[in-house]
Amino acid sequence: MNKLTTVLGVALALVLLVTVGSASANLLGNPSFESPVIQYPPPEYYGAGASWTSFGGGIYTIDAIVGIPPNSGSQLLKLFGGCCSGAFQQYPCVPGDTWNGGVWMRNDDHDPMGGGQVAAVNIEWIQADGVTQSTIIPFISNGTFTAASTRNVWTLQTITGVAPADAAFARLVVITGDFLPGGPGGAPFMDDAFFEVLGVPAEESTWGQIKSLYE
Repeated sequence: MNKLTTVLGVALALVLLVTVGSASANLLGNPSFESPVIQYPPPEYYGAGASWTSFGGGIYTIDAIVGIPPNSGSQLLKLFGGCCSGAFQQYPCVPGDTWNGGVWMRNDDHDPMGGGQVAAVNIEWIQADGVTQSTIIPFISNGTFTAASTRNVWTLQTITGVAPADAAFARLVVITGDFLPGGPGGAPFMDDAFFEVLGVPAEESTWGQIKSLYE
């Protein structure tokens, strides 16, 4: 086996290693709100269920028997009311890492959004105490889902950002509130959330390793 063949073989192995190592995965527990299983009647319970920290008074996990088809599975999340109701999960992060998240949202004729009601998916950057928001970038938001959003279809809302220098945790938040003029009205529905860390690109350092094989 000549040197060129050896180099190409090692280079391919490095590329595969980087591809596997940089592959992202959904970190969220209970991403589609299926746990715990609802014991009904009634066909709902307060909060987002296992793995989530819920806040506000207007957040319920509901069963498809209510009449709203989940994006997947048999349960989904219903949010309503004024500011604010929602749930979050957070994970350790490294400044400079890119985080990507999202959730499927639905504006349904069963309880259509109205007034200033907004559904949002946010990433909050949290300092080392696990509670305080970053002083550089407190949070980023995709809060474009409103009463004007198309009804009776599931729409994927995504959010991507880079962790600031003082961030020790990245927190994915699903939230609703009357963030626009008009007051609260109706309820957005959510399902199949995800949150992943994409990391820092490693192409340059990997190519350096490959080039060194020729020296």
